[in-house]
Amino acid sequence: MKKLLANLLVVFFAVWFFQRGVKLPEEIPGDFQLNAFAHLPVKFEGRKKPVDTMARNLLTVLSGKQTVRHEGEKLSAVEWLLENIAGTTNAANYRVIRIENLDLLTSLGLEERKGFRYSYREILPNLSVLDSASRAAFAKDSRDRDLYDRQVVKLANKIYLFQNVLSSFEDPTEIPADRLLPTAQYYMQLENYSLPLVIPPNSGNDRWRPLMSSLLAAHPAMGGITGHEGTADPAAVHFGSMLAAYRMGDVEWFNAALADFGALIQSENPAVFEKISFEAFYNRFDAFMKSAELYLLVFVLSCFGWLFRKNGLLDAARTLMVTAFIPHTFAIVARSFLSGYPPVTNLYSSAIFIGWAAVAAAIIIELGFRKRAAGIGNLVGGIAGFSTLLIAHFLSGDGDTMEQMRAVLDTRFWLATHVITITLGYMATFVAGTIGVFYIISGLFTRRLDAETEDGMYRMMYGTACFALLLSFVGTVLGGLWADDSWGRFWGWDPKENGALLIVIWNAIMLHARYGMMVKHRGFAVMAVFGNVVTAWSWFGVNQLSVGLHSYGFTDNASRALTAFVLTQIAVCSVGLLPRKVWKSGIYNVDATPSSRYAR
Repeated sequence: MKKLLANLLVVFFAVWFFQRGVKLPEEIPGDFQLNAFAHLPVKFEGRKKPVDTMARNLLTVLSGKQTVRHEGEKLSAVEWLLENIAGTTNAANYRVIRIENLDLLTSLGLEERKGFRYSYREILPNLSVLDSASRAAFAKDSRDRDLYDRQVVKLANKIYLFQNVLSSFEDPTEIPADRLLPTAQYYMQLENYSLPLVIPPNSGNDRWRPLMSSLLAAHPAMGGITGHEGTADPAAVHFGSMLAAYRMGDVEWFNAALADFGALIQSENPAVFEKISFEAFYNRFDAFMKSAELYLLVFVLSCFGWLFRKNGLLDAARTLMVTAFIPHTFAIVARSFLSGYPPVTNLYSSAIFIGWAAVAAAIIIELGFRKRAAGIGNLVGGIAGFSTLLIAHFLSGDGDTMEQMRAVLDTRFWLATHVITITLGYMATFVAGTIGVFYIISGLFTRRLDAETEDGMYRMMYGTACFALLLSFVGTVLGGLWADDSWGRFWGWDPKENGALLIVIWNAIMLHARYGMMVKHRGFAVMAVFGNVVTAWSWFGVNQLSVGLHSYGFTDNASRALTAFVLTQIAVCSVGLLPRKVWKSGIYNVDATPSSRYAR
């Protein structure tokens, strides 16, 4: 009964933890109806989404956060976006543009401050400096750019994106020249430059359109260009009225225009609202970050429970891990539903899927080895779930994580077969390596690694490595078939292909070394840990080379993190090779005790 009550308490805690922030904030009739505005549809970056998603993504790219703090007040992403597209007097004063490079700050005449966030108005006086530096940086090959060049390109891309969004809601003739980078002005003239399209198709026009072009099309001056005088699009008029009302602080006018706009597009094209409300709910739910926090708690509880042999803590951690795994699963399914693609399409989705699969494997391990090595599955699931979702959080700073696929990759069959299989191969290799890390650390620094636990952990590593070899090999072959279908050749020694082959080879080496008795328990653990290095390089490292047909996932933030991870894994391998006499666990002291038969 005590165990049941404890598990129920853990489940209630997890449910309470996940429901925070899901409910829409209450709005009284005298307030701006921001929740309804957040649920309006917009087509941006090739995908239909709610305004809430566009606002969150834009603010994340600029600031790294999804909220804004200004003079002690906290603004949501939607409220911040509305301030900017409506052109309120205070909009340019929000400190949302993150600039970390000190040399770049000096070039822009800015002083270092806590948080490294600056307002658009602070950057405006030196936009010409940024434009000159960005032109020079863009002229170089990406591999020839130094740290300053990369930071300039990063900031310029942020400013271009921000100005691009604003330009679709403002009359270009009324935008002061010093508010736009010359390069941005050039890009704005391109016919295919992506603008937020907030006017959906209707009976008079079957295409999505930006607000300002829809309003300008009805201007009398357009009659001399098109040969006939335009007529105002009612939807554009209502949306423009919303922005004008918000700029003037007229709540009643804003809410009335919002209601009219929503009713009009609902009556003319109700399909535009498909999935919109669900995606807004998905954003509020924020399942991945909440799951990451709970996985960290799972890891902490498991550490104490495993080291001090507290079965109650281990049971609570197991229950919490399973409970956190459920919304993690829901969020992955929701992403596939919203995007229309299988679970893995880019680096961000690969991180959350590897974490999900690792936790699933950890649950199976924990249930299968409860008597021999209880708690190891909890440790693996906790650290794997937390670390991969943390990686995904940092990768989300590049914008929409449900972006449209490149044409060469836009095939559901190969995404559902090759990509998922090879990603599961990554996962299995990482799981074996993570168990190896715990094996070495616990054996070297604690007395917790007794004979039975040591043998159980070895069996876990061996079984997982077998699955890793199978999945990575099948996934690599499927990748070759996809390459033959898309590019007309099965294998081209592309860096990504070589990386996938390295995982297959390393897992085969591990198993052959084990079969040939070249290594035993401790040696196999060291090899499993080095498998983390091989897999990390294949997952992220080859993308940093910026060469080859697979170089779609380059991220400037990955190099240092990848280097740090590789160094830590090499350090663990090194200490794992220390003489047996320095290991604290008794299984390494060869004596007459029964446990001596497990000494390796």
